[in-house]
Amino acid sequence: MNVAFRVDASPKIGVGHLMRCLALSEELSRRGNRCYFLSKIDDNNLLTNIKNFRVDCQKIKTNTTLKGDLNTLLNFSKKHDIDWIITDHYGIDATYVKEIKQHGFHVLSVDDTAQMHYFSDILLNQNIGAECFDFSAEKYTKYLLGPKYIMMRDKLLKRSNKIKNNEVKKILVTVGGSDLDNLILKILKLLEPINKNIEIFTIIGPFHQSHQDIKKYICETEQKIKLLESPENMTDIYLESDMAISAGGSTCYELAYFGIPNIIITIADNQIRVAEELNKKKVSTYLGKRNELIEDQFKNTVDELIFDYDLRKNMSQNGRKLVDGKGKERIVDFLERFN
Repeated sequence: MNVAFRVDASPKIGVGHLMRCLALSEELSRRGNRCYFLSKIDDNNLLTNIKNFRVDCQKIKTNTTLKGDLNTLLNFSKKHDIDWIITDHYGIDATYVKEIKQHGFHVLSVDDTAQMHYFSDILLNQNIGAECFDFSAEKYTKYLLGPKYIMMRDKLLKRSNKIKNNEVKKILVTVGGSDLDNLILKILKLLEPINKNIEIFTIIGPFHQSHQDIKKYICETEQKIKLLESPENMTDIYLESDMAISAGGSTCYELAYFGIPNIIITIADNQIRVAEELNKKKVSTYLGKRNELIEDQFKNTVDELIFDYDLRKNMSQNGRKLVDGKGKERIVDFLERFN
């Protein structure tokens, strides 16, 4: 099969959509399929990262209209005999997908919401609780729903190497590819009172705007903070981390896979439902939106996780049960059986 992905990454939307599509491309390529990416991405490091996955990348100009975007995709797909178009983009609407179908292409829509009518052949929503969504779709649309379809990159699928500590020695702090409100700096300041022997891994992504403020803060504090900018190998960081503080994006599922107890602070409305469901399943603890963060509640929750080994162990087990790392295999299996 020839497969075209229509997906973007930017300061506003982060890099989660791109990373999960790259993960899916790995499994497709492994089975002899050819993958192409069509994206509005200006960051050279990200473009290099995409090429490392051995896929062909076609840049779409950032100021292209939705109609021009669609025409670029259709013309490319006809020229390269595309069999499946995979969309993972909040800006793509029902009319866009309908026109792809009218031109004779199969469509798999990756989505985190249920806010439009789907003309797609397959609707994929990997989020916890997606099975309960009320979707509007065509009669022919097939559904792949829930965490059994979590897409994870090959290099992350190594949780068997994780060392389990009885005490917290290292805390991971990450809020995704961008941090428009400088939430990470706020979190680091709130963590100041914790045990000075605990090391803090701080991850900032390619679209982070305030890394200089964080570097300045690290120089001025006595905390043991290791700042990592868009690290190539997240696996080693996950293997060393005993607990985490994160936003509510796809990182939550990676943390669950590795069995890392997690405190979630959401930075976008589409993360809230995921955070609430992970909290219900006792995989993570949800503290609310970034602008609603209560300092005392945050500090008490951090202390509780640090000092309650049984709580961490239970959250770890729940996370590992929820995400087994075989999601993209199941998706490609379904694509191969589709008729």
